[in-house]
Amino acid sequence: MPSRKSSGGSTTLTKACTLLRAVATVFPTGGSLSHIAREVGMNTATAHRLLTGLAGEGLLTFDPYAKTYHVGFDLLRMAESAQEVAPDLKLRHALQPVLGRIAIRTEDYTYLSIRANRDAVCIDVAEGTYPVTANTLEAGARRPLGIGAAAMALLAALPEQEARRILELNAPRYPRYSGITRDEVEQWLDQAREHGYSVNEGRIVPEVSAVGLAFRVPASGEHAAISVASVASRMNQERRQEVLEIVREEVRHWTLQRA
Repeated sequence: MPSRKSSGGSTTLTKACTLLRAVATVFPTGGSLSHIAREVGMNTATAHRLLTGLAGEGLLTFDPYAKTYHVGFDLLRMAESAQEVAPDLKLRHALQPVLGRIAIRTEDYTYLSIRANRDAVCIDVAEGTYPVTANTLEAGARRPLGIGAAAMALLAALPEQEARRILELNAPRYPRYSGITRDEVEQWLDQAREHGYSVNEGRIVPEVSAVGLAFRVPASGEHAAISVASVASRMNQERRQEVLEIVREEVRHWTLQRA
């Protein structure tokens, strides 16, 4: 099974989630207690206790005849309700090769973000190879439109009136990010609209700079944004333009393939 980073160590919740994923991998055939416990490297007593609890909550079901655990109806219902994010998952899958190539060519962490109402949501990350890491986001992270290179690129891609409206609505949230003010965001917005790309010069996380470029997704007509982050000393003006040209080239090639 793929490993996941967790800040909770070997907590009960972490173990329960591990078991849930293990059962999901054998859906719909189901898995026995011994099979599942062995798959995740857990003793059978602990696995049995947690699997029983998950079944009691409706997230799993237990077949007393075959003695196997299956994904529960409540979990399936949750998945059904999450179908509205399916287009975002498809976009993530479609752009993974693009993100990977950009990360390889720039050697820096590369992010894919989309707009969700007044926020930007990072839906994928490609790891860079540069020895000094500048990773500041993970998949699923949300920031107000205007905070960060991708979030600013998405804000600047909106019609001006809509962008200004969102800026005003988000203004009370901006100071939570290193004391950023509404006036600063407005200035960055003007610059992004003028240049066609956004820049974050270490304002959120000291010594980490990033550039962001928004582009229209052919199938939906909506905008997505790719951003590349690096240590500030590495992201000078010349390199910034090199990175942006790599992003533009990869996005242009991807878009033409879908025309």
